[in-house]
Amino acid sequence: MKKTITIIAASLSFALAAVAADNPRMETFLGYQFTRFNPDSGFVPSFNANGGSGQFVYNFHKGLGIAFDAGAVTKGVLNGRDVDTTVVHFVAGPRYAYHNHTRFTPYGEALFGGAYATTSTRLNVFPIASGLPLDPSIPITARLTASHTGFALMAGGGLDIKISKHIAFRPLAFDYYLTRVPNFISGITDNDINRNNWRYTAGVNFMFGAQ
Repeated sequence: MKKTITIIAASLSFALAAVAADNPRMETFLGYQFTRFNPDSGFVPSFNANGGSGQFVYNFHKGLGIAFDAGAVTKGVLNGRDVDTTVVHFVAGPRYAYHNHTRFTPYGEALFGGAYATTSTRLNVFPIASGLPLDPSIPITARLTASHTGFALMAGGGLDIKISKHIAFRPLAFDYYLTRVPNFISGITDNDINRNNWRYTAGVNFMFGAQ
């Protein structure tokens, strides 16, 4: 009987060690990002943008850790016009992943930081007749650019499917994506408006170390 109890206790110890080893100390995600922006402005309509994002996670205890997320998306045509828009984000915050005995690991996160948005469009300007050697019938091409930096927040979660000990596939992750940047036209900070956006990401998550 005593021998049986010893064997059971040893088996449980090995099982717990195996489970602990399955909880990574660090994670690095690289993948695709799709973002739906809702400017809430009559001047700029809602639009979709595509790009990529990366995330580094350091887990302090089991699935609880801190995540650093950065990425960028771009849109080349806006409302049928040649308007190049790029939005870059850089956020960080707490993240919790539920590690269990299956290959599926769901997680949730709340990230805070900033967003940098830049928009540019091409202008064709006809020179005014003057003493300069310029043909007034041939337009001069110029590019008008505006950019601002503001607050950003992301809150949501996703699912990782473990492929091997160090690699997992992330088929889906959704985040509510709030941005607060100055008005592109006035540039006045007092005109900051909360833009309620959302993003989808998918890619590969690399896991290192063990807790």
